[in-house]
Amino acid sequence: MHPDVGESQIPEAAKSRDGSGRPRSALADAAILEAATELFCDLGYEGLSFEGVAAKAGVGKTTIYRRYPTKLDLVMAVNGCLSAGMPPQPNTGNLRGDLLVIAHNFHAMLSQTDAGRAIPKVLAAKLANPELARAHEAFVASRRDVTIGVIRRGIERSDLPADADATVIADLMTGALFLRVFVTGQPVTPQYLEALVDQILT
Repeated sequence: MHPDVGESQIPEAAKSRDGSGRPRSALADAAILEAATELFCDLGYEGLSFEGVAAKAGVGKTTIYRRYPTKLDLVMAVNGCLSAGMPPQPNTGNLRGDLLVIAHNFHAMLSQTDAGRAIPKVLAAKLANPELARAHEAFVASRRDVTIGVIRRGIERSDLPADADATVIADLMTGALFLRVFVTGQPVTPQYLEALVDQILT
């Protein structure tokens, strides 16, 4: 559990900085998002509560409400935090290399990170929460645009025919990996990733 960094409990003279020189508000932000991520991955949207996050982060509930007025705001902040560490758009010089990098990174995200742990919880919660569904779909579209942009660059470079559909190609690759990780449980090896990309490019 984090030390208590709720702003209402910090003396005025100590509110701006901690011993390391970092603003206390930054410590509270990090503690809140770390706690919310862990609880969301473990308990899902319905199980996530401001009380639980406050207790785990060591902050007062008002500290959380000041930053995230609703649970949806908090969950979308968690999504944004998880995506912030994702690798940038690759540029290996050819589409095959770029797609292999994207496929490897996407598989690693699904299988090895908190972002991957959170995905099943978000998909389940979307069914009962239209507002969350809309917010998450907009978030996913912004991430998907990165892959589509890489494919369109390959089309412009003549790595694919001019009439190739970049959105379909993106769906084929990410959909296949999603299926293996979350549905069939079949292994995703480097050989599989190469075969998947080569099949898509054929």
